Amino acid sequence: MTPFRWCLPLLALLVLAGCGAPPPDTLGPLEDGLRPCPDVPNCVHTGDEYPPEAPPFHLTSEWSQGSPVEVWEAVESAVSSLPGTEVADRSDDYLRAESTSRIFRFVDDLEVYWAPGSPELVVRSESRVGRSDMGANLTRVKRLRDTLREAGVVD
Repeated sequence: MTPFRWCLPLLALLVLAGCGAPPPDTLGPLEDGLRPCPDVPNCVHTGDEYPPEAPPFHLTSEWSQGSPVEVWEAVESAVSSLPGTEVADRSDDYLRAESTSRIFRFVDDLEVYWAPGSPELVVRSESRVGRSDMGANLTRVKRLRDTLREAGVVD
């Protein structure tokens, strides 16, 4: 069998796995934030500064003293504006969204946590399948920060 013949079914299996993978049980807020990233390059966690180039999400003084309802509305709007991203769950201190890639339809989970009284949002984004994401999660987190920065929510 030529290498091409066995690569094509494997690629199809990977694509299908990315499309249908359910949300992992490891999602959701903990008492003190979000779960740490596993030791893989397809995860970003701003609270743990993982990777080191993950940008912080410090609320501006206006927003950190403002209404939590307004902060979450701004965060939800910014998350929803990301390409291929839909909010899947939201509570008073947590938001989870699913981001689907255009071509292969892989799903990544984006989480935002805001502890009461904290001046910082914690953002975590991780691929559901695979080991590498070719920088997609870090790019997504940076886009979210840029959108919130443009809205004056973070500095």
